Amino acid sequence: MSRTHTTSERSTDGPTPQPKFQAFEGPLLDNPYPFFADWVEHSPVFFASEINYWVISRYTDCRRALKDYEVFSASNALDPVFPPCPAAAKALTEGGFRSIPTMTNVDPPAHTRTRRIAHQAFTPRRVREMESVVRSIVQDFLGSRISGGSSDFVADVAWALPAHIIFSILGLSPDEVASIKAGSSTRLAFMFGKADEAEQVETAKGMAEFWAYCENLANDRRVSPRDDFTSDLVHSLDAEGKPLTQQEVSAILFGLLLAGHETTTSLLTNGLRRLLENRESWEALCVDPSLIPGAIEEILRFDSSVVHWRRRTTQDVELSGVTIPADANVLIAIGAANHDPAKFPNPATFDIRRQNASEHLSFGHGPHICLGASLARLEARVVLEELTAAAPGLEIVADQEFEFPAIIGFRGPRHLEVLWD
Repeated sequence: MSRTHTTSERSTDGPTPQPKFQAFEGPLLDNPYPFFADWVEHSPVFFASEINYWVISRYTDCRRALKDYEVFSASNALDPVFPPCPAAAKALTEGGFRSIPTMTNVDPPAHTRTRRIAHQAFTPRRVREMESVVRSIVQDFLGSRISGGSSDFVADVAWALPAHIIFSILGLSPDEVASIKAGSSTRLAFMFGKADEAEQVETAKGMAEFWAYCENLANDRRVSPRDDFTSDLVHSLDAEGKPLTQQEVSAILFGLLLAGHETTTSLLTNGLRRLLENRESWEALCVDPSLIPGAIEEILRFDSSVVHWRRRTTQDVELSGVTIPADANVLIAIGAANHDPAKFPNPATFDIRRQNASEHLSFGHGPHICLGASLARLEARVVLEELTAAAPGLEIVADQEFEFPAIIGFRGPRHLEVLWD
């Protein structure tokens, strides 16, 4: 693959060596933000041979890549970073896995058709109507799962809470949360990680089983509709008066049951961590809950649940003075874009009163902007309202070490130890 590298307009010391992209271990996994700052300043576009992707990091470039689907196709958004081994591919085929592009990894106009139907469950009006249900679930979690003087916030609240909420929307039993959450982490590793062959085969078998679960769910609601989103998805009609196929419904359910809760788990965990690390911010929310919506936008900007996303070029394109060839994989460093000082002054400062925080790219941009963004914001707001009211003395355990899944894309600590008053 040929490439062109020129000095960016912000660099003054001439071309710099291409950065190392070691996202699956070490400092870049533990704390990517110093690396992001360096990319934005010195290497806004570079080729990461470790993953065979071009990495872009500046806000204007990332925003364009997310919006301009004619040049930056979403076709590779859910592809495994590394092609699965033959044994894993065989396990998928033999297991009956037959997912097709529907929303996240397909471009308009096909994307427009399926998204129009799926969006019906997440309109602002319907999300507002969910608030009482969300608050009831949150209050139950905080009341029944937090006891004693300390807690792992992830294990006790953030890991399962968003899944319970999305399950209530889809019409699924809360009893299935544990198995689906456990399966989600392995599926994310398959698509966004660097698993060995044995792990790939095991995950592929699990993905095939979960695909069968989604197909059975779609078939059940086709025959016996209920008052839930899954039934709406099966029976709603597109602009031409046609329903989605069962395969399309199954693929949408597969995606929602994979990412419809994992990103919110990370949002809640990243958010509480950053607020408690910046004590004055937490105390400000306790005194004035009206600051919570703005604080959520700053959390999303400062420590996004999604730090990278993916596209594929359809033609040669120049970004920040660098030419990326056609048919190239592009890694959009959303976490870096959210810390671009040209867009967000003093980006390393956590400021819950930042005026333009909501212009972050954490939910994407353009036609593929996150379908569940309004629901995620609602969940985060309700959790913070309930937590600040019930436990204003909440503290983070000092000097704890944070561990992150070895994947690109989603980012949130596996554990968050806190002390309860």
